[in-house]
Amino acid sequence: MTSADSGAAPAPADEGAWTTPMSELLELLDLAPAPDTTHGQDVFAAEHARTSVHTGHVFGGLVAAQALVAAARTVEGSGTDRPPHSLHAYFLRAGDARRPLRMEVARLRDGRSISHRRVSAVQDGAVIMELTCSFATAQQGGRHQVTGPTAPAPHSLRADHHVLTEVLPGRHAFTSYGTSLDAFELRTVGLGPHWFSTPAPAEEPTLIWKRPGATVPDDPVLHAAALTYASDMRILHTALRPHARSAYDSSVSPATLDHALWFHRPFDVNSWTLWRLDSPWAADGRTLTRAQVHLSDGTLVASAAQEGLVRFRG
Repeated sequence: MTSADSGAAPAPADEGAWTTPMSELLELLDLAPAPDTTHGQDVFAAEHARTSVHTGHVFGGLVAAQALVAAARTVEGSGTDRPPHSLHAYFLRAGDARRPLRMEVARLRDGRSISHRRVSAVQDGAVIMELTCSFATAQQGGRHQVTGPTAPAPHSLRADHHVLTEVLPGRHAFTSYGTSLDAFELRTVGLGPHWFSTPAPAEEPTLIWKRPGATVPDDPVLHAAALTYASDMRILHTALRPHARSAYDSSVSPATLDHALWFHRPFDVNSWTLWRLDSPWAADGRTLTRAQVHLSDGTLVASAAQEGLVRFRG
């Protein structure tokens, strides 16, 4: 897979072990039914990303995206007139990339305009994530939104995985994570040598352009699931900027507690989206981070919020 940059720096030799290309992500979102006599027909088998097997870390954004797809399989019209409009996930325990993962869907309600589902991500009988999501038909009502942020065009910025290749070597606990193209290409405004050593005010947002590394097929559920995956990329990192710390350092131990995502309108995930991220609060080892997702014309298409554990060692 190639970057949009010309003259791109060569990828690390172990790139395949540290990344999830969009082609692999789409395969991981193609869940297979796994019916049994205990839970009925709304059970799906989910596979782990190769990078999870390599690192031992199960990415919460992938599990949430797979759970959303599982729920959508049980909602009539989820890909047409009743798309997903919100999801809320609690991450209860760390996943094991060596063990099978099942998505067990409970049909909570199907109303005239809204359907609700609960999805339990289960390993060896234990729930590692609990997600509720809702699907809704469009209704008449008022329309308003905040003004989109101003940022340099994505083509004027270098891809993050090239910038990080230059600024991370020599740092403590440097790894290939972040220095090779993942399912989404990220371009962060202002990313450079002093990004991890200069404290940023909590009021200062992080602006990141994101675009899939390969085309996502024309399926609204897949587009929503891909956005779900992207919504967990770098969102906790913004909580470290006020402290001049990096998620790439061994002194930082981040973990997601819960994640919420609201889909404001259907959109084409293949276009560049501008993510405005901020962290209004942190204390007692926990932090709150938020994201607003805009199209290049300023249209607000989604919002996200996440609470995480961010502990410092030393």
